[in-house]
Amino acid sequence: MSDSTKRITGIVVDDEPDIVDVFSEMLEDRGIEVIGKGGNGKEAIDLYFANNPDIVFVDMMMPDGSGFYAIKKIRAKDSKAVIIAVTADVTSLTEEKLKKLKVNGIVYKPIDMDNLMEIVKISQISKISK
Repeated sequence: MSDSTKRITGIVVDDEPDIVDVFSEMLEDRGIEVIGKGGNGKEAIDLYFANNPDIVFVDMMMPDGSGFYAIKKIRAKDSKAVIIAVTADVTSLTEEKLKKLKVNGIVYKPIDMDNLMEIVKISQISKISK
């Protein structure tokens, strides 16, 4: 497969296994190859550095290391990582924290896949232009 036809790869991390499975299937249906799945912040970090995905989809509120923790650790070693935060917390405080962490996008639960795919598209264009 040439670089121009390479599928976007991603990892999905959420502490709810059913959400991970359904979300992964929805991403696969839209052409994103899910190359790793995890259930906490530590797994998000390990999966990122083991698989080097194009995009990280990470839930914010999880045991054993939150999404915030994972984003901080990933950003500390790879400032260009494409990270999309997934959260049910729609408060301005959470949004402010995520903006400070320089996430590439925020998707609120329940997930609107059209909105998510628009964020993915924008983040990939932004990544190419850097």
